[in-house]
Amino acid sequence: MRQYLSAIAWIAVTTAVVAGAQIVTTKAAAERRAVTKLNIALVENQVRIRELQAELRTRAGMPELQRWNDAVFQLSAPQGAQILQSPLQLASFAARPDAAPAAGPSVQYAVTPPDAVPGAVPAPAAPRAPSTAGARVVNASFPAPRAPAPPVIALPDTPELIPFIAPAPPEPQADAF
Repeated sequence: MRQYLSAIAWIAVTTAVVAGAQIVTTKAAAERRAVTKLNIALVENQVRIRELQAELRTRAGMPELQRWNDAVFQLSAPQGAQILQSPLQLASFAARPDAAPAAGPSVQYAVTPPDAVPGAVPAPAAPRAPSTAGARVVNASFPAPRAPAPPVIALPDTPELIPFIAPAPPEPQADAF
């Protein structure tokens, strides 16, 4: 009986040690994650500080740039009168009825009345929905493009110029290997 009690005691002690080690490992991993998050936040803050410092350096140089502009360059912002004749002209651009909608162009289909295209090929006989306005869709096909014709070169009739014309390249032979 004593052997059974000592085996149960060893199992209980081992289980307690393993559970304690697991708790310590979990807490250490949580602390590691927290430290990693703090390091990431620190790097992000350093980047933001650098951006703000660059902004401050830029804004600190603005009075000097303004003095240069006033003394040397004499630049100014464009005025409306440089482009348009009057404020009414600007308003007419804003209120154009023919301006494209903000959503983009719409899709339009080519539709013709049945008698508008002489010689049109009739559509194959298939069940179709009845048309409401007497219009039909015309399917058009185009022939395949032809290969361009080789250019025609006029050769001179004088025999002394004929040797200077380059001969055509030889055709490759199939049994060259």
